[in-house]
Amino acid sequence: MEAPLTLIKGARIYAPDPLGSRDVLFCQDQILAIGEDLSFHGSVPLVREIDARGLILFPGLIDQHVHMAGGGGEGGFHYRTPEISLSHITTAGVTTLVGVLGTDGVTRNTRELLAKANGLEFEGVTTYIYCGAYQIPTRTITGTPRSDIVLIDKVIGVGEIAISDTRSSHPSEQELAELASEARVGGLLAGKAGVLHLHVGDDDTRLSILFELLKRTELPREMFTPTHLNRNPDLLQDAIRYGKEGGYVDVTSGIRPDAHDHISVKPSQAIRKLLDAGVNPKHITMSSDSNGSSPIFDDRGKLVAMGIGSIATLWEETRDAIVEEEVPVEVAVAMVTRNVARVLKLGRKGRIQEGLAADLVLTNDAFEIQHVFAKGRQVVKDGKPTVFGTFENVGQVPGSPDAKAAAGKVDSERGRHMMAPDEDDPDDFPDPAERQRKSRRRYCC
Repeated sequence: MEAPLTLIKGARIYAPDPLGSRDVLFCQDQILAIGEDLSFHGSVPLVREIDARGLILFPGLIDQHVHMAGGGGEGGFHYRTPEISLSHITTAGVTTLVGVLGTDGVTRNTRELLAKANGLEFEGVTTYIYCGAYQIPTRTITGTPRSDIVLIDKVIGVGEIAISDTRSSHPSEQELAELASEARVGGLLAGKAGVLHLHVGDDDTRLSILFELLKRTELPREMFTPTHLNRNPDLLQDAIRYGKEGGYVDVTSGIRPDAHDHISVKPSQAIRKLLDAGVNPKHITMSSDSNGSSPIFDDRGKLVAMGIGSIATLWEETRDAIVEEEVPVEVAVAMVTRNVARVLKLGRKGRIQEGLAADLVLTNDAFEIQHVFAKGRQVVKDGKPTVFGTFENVGQVPGSPDAKAAAGKVDSERGRHMMAPDEDDPDDFPDPAERQRKSRRRYCC
């Protein structure tokens, strides 16, 4: 049985504001106390104590743009990217994530995305989703974006809607305003953020449609979250203007220069440029675009290369912002914790504070992730995952090449049953002989 109480001793805390060296006590998913020398008197059973002297404690990261159910498809069906796995999320320090669809709103849909989000929530992290895909009219579950936000707990906004991109539906200003109003009113009725999350492409129009929409309507600027703004230097200049006018700007950690991409701005450098230009640091966020496809097209629109986003880039670029660009630790970390929680109205997330969620990341002085706690449960220890998704080990899936005799058995080291019913499931056949007689494998789906 896992200890319900955990005491982290002597960590240097960035909450994300610096608190110095403190102890943190939490019970399951709630932080109970933060102090300089917390201790128990007498015999207290089931307490786990972690010596964190020499380590740094941060809030768990919030990634507001993850293709958790896969994405892509540009170039053909074989370019559909895979779903994300639990251990990929947790070893990246991410404890809360928001799922999106992308270009493909045909073979992928919001129901599939919702199912994946529910699965990851069961496995151990906190999840939300946006309804919609690139296109307008966009993809929903209940028929309208407004009712999706109101009626489905996990839906907190609409996105990712594409603008300034050849793959978009080239929405008019009026169409975008109407969709924004749907998100806005849905958020008001449900007490949610109701954001409109915008994919911004490479077209020369950049953020012009957003500037015009805000000039013409009374829609609040804070409900728009344009992303991929480090895609090229010209777009980053628009982002600087937008940020200085009070808008939120989202840098994508998975967009960075490589052998095929010579025009994007490295995310950590984009953050530095935004700050140097005078953008309020509270209005800067960063997300990964994990598991989304990264197609590279030539000037004739021909696909020449295809990559896939990684959630690990979120902390990598946060660390680079601190170490290489000399962004203060608390400022850089807020961009992937508190700032995102503020935009998305996730009141219990993004900070280390009594009464809030026990989502925590411990790193060493080189900012290398050592331990991760998601909803109070340790999911990474000494840099290695301790909890895995249900089907992560392909050898445990019947029919896989290396399944052999192991398939269908329980692996006690994985933290939960594999290929076995939940312990809380009712037992319809308590008698083993009766269960054996009435059980059979069903081949379908």
